Amino acid sequence: MSTEPIPIRVSQTEAVPLFPTFLWRTRLQPETRDALNARLLGLLDGLAADETQAEGSKLQTEQHLHTQPGMEPLAELIEGASTAVLEFLKAKHEGIVITGCWANIGAPGSPHKRHTHPNNFLSGVYYALAPEGGNVITLHDPRPHPGIISPPPAEVGPSNAGKVDFRVAAGDLIIFPSWLAHSVPPNLASTRRVSVAFNVMFRHYVETMSPPRWKGRVKLGPA
Repeated sequence: MSTEPIPIRVSQTEAVPLFPTFLWRTRLQPETRDALNARLLGLLDGLAADETQAEGSKLQTEQHLHTQPGMEPLAELIEGASTAVLEFLKAKHEGIVITGCWANIGAPGSPHKRHTHPNNFLSGVYYALAPEGGNVITLHDPRPHPGIISPPPAEVGPSNAGKVDFRVAAGDLIIFPSWLAHSVPPNLASTRRVSVAFNVMFRHYVETMSPPRWKGRVKLGPA
């Protein structure tokens, strides 16, 4: 048997993503964005006219905002974008339902803690006001094990980051899996941040499992 050294010559090395986690972003054209945001902010200003907000606080409406008069374009946007995501995922289904839709009005300094949206398949956020300093949503690595052995990175990037600060703008709609943990850092802007969060579930799941279990402070009209 020869003991001569064998030169190591590699023809190719590649990184193969096996279980990617996707986030989908839809951006409205300026004329659509401006019209929809003006309508949405007008509705919220009327509903929350008697509410006061201290610095660092957040107001949330009840969870059937999409059923309110004039909000049909918002519901159409959510349903259309969600349907496109399901087509991307090649998911077979019998229709979808918006199981919850509520506005978040964040005063300067207001954060939102890390959380998920149980009993739904897709969740997302539409941004009506996202001032500089209040235009980030943080997505957290869903894998349970990377933090057990975590060597210090020479450079932080998508392959080693435990979270991603995703920048958004007014007129953006983002969608992600409902199980993906996310949070919102404190609003560092001097003005409010206004977004609309929503959940989407397959129609045959929604009667008992998907509606939110928490209550909003800002009252809406009948669903």
